[in-house]
Amino acid sequence: MKFKNWVCYLMEKFKNYLLLFMLLGTLVLAVGCTNSNSSEESDKKSQGQNEEAKTNVRSVLEKIFTGPNEEQVKLLDPTGDMEEYNKKLTNYYQEDFKPHMSDAFYESHIIKLNGAIRFLQAAYPKYILEVNEITLEEREAKEGDYHFNVEVTYTNKDSDERDTMNIEGTASTNEEGKITSIRYTNDEEFRDYLQ
Repeated sequence: MKFKNWVCYLMEKFKNYLLLFMLLGTLVLAVGCTNSNSSEESDKKSQGQNEEAKTNVRSVLEKIFTGPNEEQVKLLDPTGDMEEYNKKLTNYYQEDFKPHMSDAFYESHIIKLNGAIRFLQAAYPKYILEVNEITLEEREAKEGDYHFNVEVTYTNKDSDERDTMNIEGTASTNEEGKITSIRYTNDEEFRDYLQ
């Protein structure tokens, strides 16, 4: 009889602890599943931002190194009413560049430094620029930083003579995928070719 009482006593104790362990196990499992879902969502969100950043960098580089077309020629060779010219230039900047950049970079690079058309200004009126290929590699040092290489063909309008050059640099983007900086490593060399 003592053995039977002892077994009943142990079973009663185990029952209390078993219930506690089952509750704790269920809680740990629920938290673990929630974390893995949020981790997957975070990875998907990060990939989406990464793709948006690449799209923004490609789009801006393509616009900087392509042209001048008819609309851009009007911006490079202003004639007539300067107020009207300024409106056209501002519209061009806002439509083609502002959606891809942080406000601070837009103000400093595009508005103050004329970064949107400075290569076109160097090419005009002698050359037409055309982007052949843009390669982007994310830099491991910092998320949102990209090393870029833009292969640009510049064609002499008078002789149809063509030559190609690679412009390299880095572009940085923020959490929203907007460009926060562009740094060229050989832009002066390219501008010298166009002179």
